[in-house]
Amino acid sequence: MKQKSGRRSFLKNLTIGGLGATAGALVPDTDMASKERDFNSDSIPKNETPSDKKRLYNHTYTGENLRKIAFPIGGMGAGMFCLEGTGAISHMSIRHKPEIYHEPNMFAAIAVKGQKVVAKVVEGPVPDWKMFGQRGTGNGAAGTNYGLPRFNHAQFIVRFPFASIDLKDEEVPLDIQVLGWSPFIPTDEDNSSLPVGALEYRFKNTGNKVVDAVFSYNARNFVVQNNQKGTVKKIENGFILSQEGTAEKPHLETDFAVFTSETQTMVDHCWFRGGWFDPLTMVWNTIKEGNVKANVPVESGAPGASLFVPFKLKSGEEKTIRLMMAWYVP
Repeated sequence: MKQKSGRRSFLKNLTIGGLGATAGALVPDTDMASKERDFNSDSIPKNETPSDKKRLYNHTYTGENLRKIAFPIGGMGAGMFCLEGTGAISHMSIRHKPEIYHEPNMFAAIAVKGQKVVAKVVEGPVPDWKMFGQRGTGNGAAGTNYGLPRFNHAQFIVRFPFASIDLKDEEVPLDIQVLGWSPFIPTDEDNSSLPVGALEYRFKNTGNKVVDAVFSYNARNFVVQNNQKGTVKKIENGFILSQEGTAEKPHLETDFAVFTSETQTMVDHCWFRGGWFDPLTMVWNTIKEGNVKANVPVESGAPGASLFVPFKLKSGEEKTIRLMMAWYVP
């Protein structure tokens, strides 16, 4: 009897086996956090001088090398998005075709309370090429968040199926690491093809005082297309960006879930409904004041949504907030 062939068997016999062998050869050390992380030396390896800007093979990416590097996240054949070297989300391609210029307005932020609140997007500096030359940037780059404050220092390293970003800033008494990963298990084609991905945000208090902070993840409802009305639905500890299909275009149906495992998560299911940059401005006002906001879902017209996770860390303590994403586009 002939063995049945299909997409699953093809992935198992060809793609996953090959990738598993490649990944095994690529990853000599699974402890990503302990390797090559010295911001004081600008991440220059010991055998290089400061004047030697050549990046070593399989080494960290910093500075100019972060400009156009991105790591794909998502199950094989199930759509994907990319985690860029700075921490930004781009290449959002969940509609059965590559959309390499689709950079949705979605971002993590941290607000540290004190005599004044210090709030920043949990990303490194925006590359110049994004602000000068992309479509729409001459008219204010509508739909982006490039004007929000970010961390001064970033470095990026890849160990498939993981990518890691370290962030530091003189104003923030935290060491921060962002770990992105895809559902990849060698020889397991079903779980390796799930339309899911995750980002883990790890915070360590490097100061000598208690840190009182609020983590948030914020996303415009980027799934809305063809002037259809979108909505934001409930999910435990998160939200679902959603658009219904129509009788003529059922393929427009889309759901994209963002949620955490944190039981104290509070969710704003509806950003301020206004024009231009008004929704983003109102969201940032909440973040930069160190506040949290909870709004119930509305029937339609929600521009976007945010989730908030307040936490405290004593000196030397660490916390990891796991942010999961899953999508359904029939």
